Amino acid sequence: MLFRALLTMLGAVLVIAAPADAAQKDLNLTQSFPAADGKRLEVDAADLDLRVRTADVPGIETEVQLHIGGTGADRAERWIDNHTPSFEDSEDRLRIVVDPGRSGFLGFGRLSARARLGLLVPRGIIPDLTTTSGNIEVSGDFPDARPLWLRTSSGAVTMIGAAAALDVKSTDGDAEIQLIRPLESFAASTSSGNVRLTGGAREANVATASGDIRLENLSGSLEAVTSTGKITVTWDRLAADGTVRIRSASGRVHLMLPEGVSPRGTLRTTTGSVRSELPGEVAADGSTLELAGDGPVFDVETASGEIVLGVRGARY
Repeated sequence: MLFRALLTMLGAVLVIAAPADAAQKDLNLTQSFPAADGKRLEVDAADLDLRVRTADVPGIETEVQLHIGGTGADRAERWIDNHTPSFEDSEDRLRIVVDPGRSGFLGFGRLSARARLGLLVPRGIIPDLTTTSGNIEVSGDFPDARPLWLRTSSGAVTMIGAAAALDVKSTDGDAEIQLIRPLESFAASTSSGNVRLTGGAREANVATASGDIRLENLSGSLEAVTSTGKITVTWDRLAADGTVRIRSASGRVHLMLPEGVSPRGTLRTTTGSVRSELPGEVAADGSTLELAGDGPVFDVETASGEIVLGVRGARY
């Protein structure tokens, strides 16, 4: 009875505390800036969702969309002010920064908040994009980006398109990269987020603590490190001078090579198992395989995860 009474009192307090002046406020802001090939686009969008797309436009077009509802008018006004980006433009750089600061207590009630920053840019722009909790979505072709930088703390990263090179850093957000042509190089680092790349890269370096790594259509060397995540990699091409170095604590490692590749090097595990369709000499306990080829060098090691090395079939 006492517990029910406390809940009833708390419910009464919540109703009483609901703001009498609950308000809704919106901001839609568009601006345009000049652009030339090689101009850097540096964005720190904090908790705003960030969308960037290449288009047949002469300059950089920006659109800010903010919405807040279910809180007091003063707090809504302050939230809008704190989430409105500042713009600093020069001939070779456009810098866009959001500094939300401390939003503080926004009140009880049906609070709703949405914040988005969208940009249309010419192909020659070089993006350097950062958020804290906001998602990053990129689409289009960025041929001059060496690299295109995508950084977030807890937001998800999605890219569909192309760039010369790509560098992704995330704490626990997933990264999903779909390419229309291979990158010159791909680098990615996460704590617990998954990393998936399709469309290829001539060189890749990926590290994650507990997230899975899945890389498809590679055409060159690879270095991959994970603790408990799985590693799955397929190659379209791997030259004889290529190198593959993989370290995993307990995750499964599955590697698929194109026909005609003759790898050398070592696959080893402590308590897991090793299976290979390529020739080599297996240790008596099955924990180590010395590959017998004369091509790319493999150095693959797991503590307890299974290692599988196979040959790809059809690639279309």
